[in-house]
Amino acid sequence: MHKRQRFFFHKTRAAEWVRRGMRVPFILASLACSLAWADGAELPQKKPAGRKLGLSIQVQGGGWGRGRKEAIETVLHAVADTLMAWFPPGQFRAPIVVTHTDGPPVALYGRGSGGEYRIRLHARDDNWHLYAYEFAHELCHVLSNYDAQPAIQRDNQWFEEALCETASLFTLRHLAQRWEAQPPGPEWVGEAGRLRGFFELLIGEGHRMLPAEAPLAAWLRDNEASLRRDPYLRQKNEVLANLLLPLFEHDPENWQALAYLNLDPVDARSSLRAYLSRWYASTPPAHRALVAGVLGLLALDDVVPSAHPPGPLQASAD
Repeated sequence: MHKRQRFFFHKTRAAEWVRRGMRVPFILASLACSLAWADGAELPQKKPAGRKLGLSIQVQGGGWGRGRKEAIETVLHAVADTLMAWFPPGQFRAPIVVTHTDGPPVALYGRGSGGEYRIRLHARDDNWHLYAYEFAHELCHVLSNYDAQPAIQRDNQWFEEALCETASLFTLRHLAQRWEAQPPGPEWVGEAGRLRGFFELLIGEGHRMLPAEAPLAAWLRDNEASLRRDPYLRQKNEVLANLLLPLFEHDPENWQALAYLNLDPVDARSSLRAYLSRWYASTPPAHRALVAGVLGLLALDDVVPSAHPPGPLQASAD
């Protein structure tokens, strides 16, 4: 979610975030949801990069309740490790300053006076699953060059919002597995179950499922116009977020492809086909399979050269 969201922020959206915080007591009831995402399968492993990534994350200001700034920074660095483990060290040298907000989480347009990215989170106290969920989404915006596009009109921002929801889902699941074996400190012992429960709750929400016998291409035809007008239609873009997740689970190294999104100024007003086609062309060959898979899901793979077909994962939305 970007700063220009402030112009559209209403009480109903504040209530949505409050409800997300209130989901916690119901997590145990959600554990039976989405058996396809049970943790029986082995996830790809990568030695945690820690702060060797060269990424500086600074938690500042008040409003965090019982949450200690040092503990919050530990969780946020763990999120960065999860999404950026395969990024070259030092690729993102600008620091990230994180402050609290009573509104929705947001990555602000425009750097701070020291060149820092500015992110605001709604989470507070020791709700570590919410810190992870929110920061993964906003960090995804930073990694995908959100501030390279104009802040006023971005017709394809809805796709980026879906992609960043995928980043949150991915982070919850992978942090849960990592912390089950090796939590970052004593206060996170047992936190893996809460992360996993929140993931199961989200992934199993009914609005995230495609209607029966409705291909994603048909869903896109029915919903793209409204999403281009309002990229924050969560009940719609979270459908795509669920479907994108297997592409990144298949090869987590492909998170590096985010660095090649939104590089062309014309992306702001182009068609989705042109937008994703430029993403494919800008991405190094090693990570084009991810973009080709996205194009295949959306039945836009005719823009992919025949020498690099989208692959079998596109069938998951048919």
